[in-house]
Amino acid sequence: MLGVSLVAGVMATLSALAQVSVEVMLDQEQFLAGEALPLAVRISNRSGQTLRLGGDDDWLSVSVETRDHGVVSKLGDPPVRGEFTLESSQRATRRVDIAPYFNLGRQGAYRAQVTVKIAQWNQQFSSTPVSFDIITGARVWEREFGVPQPETNTPPEVRKYTLMQANYLKKGLKLYLRITDAEEAKVFRVFALGPVVSFAQPEAQIDPRCNLHVLCQTGRTTYSYTVANPDGDVLVRQTHEISGNRPRLQVGEHGKVAVVGGARRYADDDFPPREPFAKPAEAALLPPPAAVTNTLDTAKP
Repeated sequence: MLGVSLVAGVMATLSALAQVSVEVMLDQEQFLAGEALPLAVRISNRSGQTLRLGGDDDWLSVSVETRDHGVVSKLGDPPVRGEFTLESSQRATRRVDIAPYFNLGRQGAYRAQVTVKIAQWNQQFSSTPVSFDIITGARVWEREFGVPQPETNTPPEVRKYTLMQANYLKKGLKLYLRITDAEEAKVFRVFALGPVVSFAQPEAQIDPRCNLHVLCQTGRTTYSYTVANPDGDVLVRQTHEISGNRPRLQVGEHGKVAVVGGARRYADDDFPPREPFAKPAEAALLPPPAAVTNTLDTAKP
């Protein structure tokens, strides 16, 4: 009888393994050090039972190692709590940014694996590892600036804007904005501004509000214009093109920075969007491309 019970238990475990799967996906394969690294964890339930997940802090865990199986030190635990139920014949995708929680400052090849624990079965299921590379970029411009503090009697906090170019997948250059403290010991934000051409240097100016204005050439006749604040929030994103002459940045009265020359071309990814009653650019706030933590999508597998 004991042998029969053991076999039945093994068969039940194998059946559960076959009917619950965990996948981990990345939108890209290469990341600049400090850039958001969003994992999409997809859990598919074909077990015939309703699963209860997300009720504690360790239901979903992430491990990262180098491609040659070296251990990557962990700096903290990604926030994953958020209870939900997953019906049979459904799948859920949980998204989490792991960049702040692992020591990924070195250039190299890495892989990440996710494990999901199902407490009601006392079992856990692991994904196939997903590979990614941490790459380095070439600095093309940098400037320190002061961020005024609420207390008027204290000196301003000194931060640094750095523009970096990286050859993404050796298919083309991307321009990144990196915001750090003056010593570059603390990284506030790293994100891609978009593709750039290799034969033109980007223009950059800081306005009196400490916002950074960047104009870079993205194609034979097209330019991208971005304005970001000291926290890395995007305030303006526009497309300009050559029309008679080239677009360029100009500093005017009271330090105001604007694009002059060329012509504005409206695009779907403009911010603020082109609307009859759009808010002024100074009042708008658009988070940069980054991972969205603790979001959940459900669908049929």
